[in-house]
Amino acid sequence: MTDLPAGFIGPTAICVRGPSRSGKTAVCERLIVAFEARGLRVAYLKRTHHPLDLPEKASGRVWQRRPSAMVIRDPERLQVTTPAPEPAVQDLLAALPDGIDLALVETHTPEPFPALVSDTIDPAPDEVVLGRWTLPTVDAAATAAVDAIIPLLPVDRQLDHALRAAMRVHGSHACAGLVLGTRLALQGARALGVDVPDSSKRLLVTVETDRCAVDAIQAVTGCRPGKRTLRLLDYGKLAATFFDQWAGRGVRVAVRGDLRERAADFPGPEDRHDRQRLAYLQLAPADLFTVSPTAPEPSQFDLPGPPRRRVLCGLCGEEVSDGREIVTEAGTRCRPCAAAAAP
Repeated sequence: MTDLPAGFIGPTAICVRGPSRSGKTAVCERLIVAFEARGLRVAYLKRTHHPLDLPEKASGRVWQRRPSAMVIRDPERLQVTTPAPEPAVQDLLAALPDGIDLALVETHTPEPFPALVSDTIDPAPDEVVLGRWTLPTVDAAATAAVDAIIPLLPVDRQLDHALRAAMRVHGSHACAGLVLGTRLALQGARALGVDVPDSSKRLLVTVETDRCAVDAIQAVTGCRPGKRTLRLLDYGKLAATFFDQWAGRGVRVAVRGDLRERAADFPGPEDRHDRQRLAYLQLAPADLFTVSPTAPEPSQFDLPGPPRRRVLCGLCGEEVSDGREIVTEAGTRCRPCAAAAAP
């Protein structure tokens, strides 16, 4: 899914591998409890040949008719059933909901992920084994596995979630511009103390570029042009102004002019783009951005909500909203008509 270095983006996949009745599920149960208690969101993945719905029940009969999706809710959980993807673990990981930090894959076959392996089988060649267990040692092995798994989790959980949101908008590709835009968005929200993504139209963002970083800023902040919370002023600068409507204050976050030189000197891969990505992930915010307060509040015509004013262009007769008209000696004009009439 990603070309970012390991340790920056999740979810982290860990296999729990062994034959039937070896205690795989017991290990998974204990790891789920341990990591959920730490505030992480854990997913459990398993491939099975058993039917998910009993044939004599309504859900089983309905599924035999092959709907495109089926949703069943009981008092404790929601089950969403869709046609099965390919059985590869990577395809199952792609089906996980947003925000999962750790995926435990219960399996009997080796997979290209670190693994906890039952003592009843031998590790596969090149398999990264984090721990072993027997049925009498499940509790102790699971406790030891927690310490082995923690270093494999993304180093910054907020950045991990933000990068994943940005990549979904950007076609799953994590270029250097997207990484930089992700961190710029987090920096602007952090400077104002606003939680993101923002769904309350509290945060207004004006972006000064039309490149990859815009996708990241939109995904991370939750601000969108259609909600009138994201504006694009293409000055060709990787910078954005963040305004908190509730507090009446704002900040402008801009990429430092010497950042490319800093990234070029950053220790890492020989490839320039890979080295840039790594630098943009690891450099401190002060090495990436300048942050300056900005006082002017947005115009009433740039605020979310219904149009404050609507007028008709005197030439083409089309409606112009939000104060975008131009008043000329010949009358009110929309901007294209005014430009066409200019000498």
